[in-house]
Amino acid sequence: MAEQRSRRVRHTAVRGRIAAALTVVGLLAAACGPSSATAIAADGLERQPDGWHGLPVEHDRSLPEVTLEDVDGDQVDLGKDLLGTPTLLFFGYSSCPDICPIHLAAIGSAMGTAGVTFDELDVVFVSVDPERDTPARIEDFLANFDERMIGLHGELDVVEDALGQLDLGGPVVEGPDPRGEGDLIGHPAQVIGFDADGQARRTWPFGARRSDWVADLPRVVTEWS
Repeated sequence: MAEQRSRRVRHTAVRGRIAAALTVVGLLAAACGPSSATAIAADGLERQPDGWHGLPVEHDRSLPEVTLEDVDGDQVDLGKDLLGTPTLLFFGYSSCPDICPIHLAAIGSAMGTAGVTFDELDVVFVSVDPERDTPARIEDFLANFDERMIGLHGELDVVEDALGQLDLGGPVVEGPDPRGEGDLIGHPAQVIGFDADGQARRTWPFGARRSDWVADLPRVVTEWS
């Protein structure tokens, strides 16, 4: 019972942070800023000429050839174990005050409306904060959005290797978190979409709204499977 109460308290606290973060989605947040160039759009993403809201990937990239662990301690080879269904891959951390909860809340909320299931699409969160993000903490964090999201962690050099294979900058400590939760960490702010063969196809920068995901998710499943 005590553990259940503790989980409820943690989930309530995270939901409070999510609500606060969503109110500032249109602002250029200094905290948890992206370490690579991404756009922030208060009104969502501009519809592309081909009808997508996500941006096309300009270079040939595939799922990183690294092995991480899930919250149950099982090894996951990103370049092999995620093949077979489309994948949305996002790097972040559970203490993030804005980018991470906004992205994950928008995706989790949009999936039901879009008629897309977690059997058809893997949503994968990779922690860039191995010191604080224990498996239990990652599991609790993702449960606020949908417990079927896949949480992965590993040594920092392995995570940096994965980022490097995608031409993304590594995590950067930006200074103390004013909320008293350790350091703020800058990290790439885009969600990357891979097809069932593991090829990167689209990215959704910070600023993507629920409506963008509702429009794009059915195409991810039907065109990339």
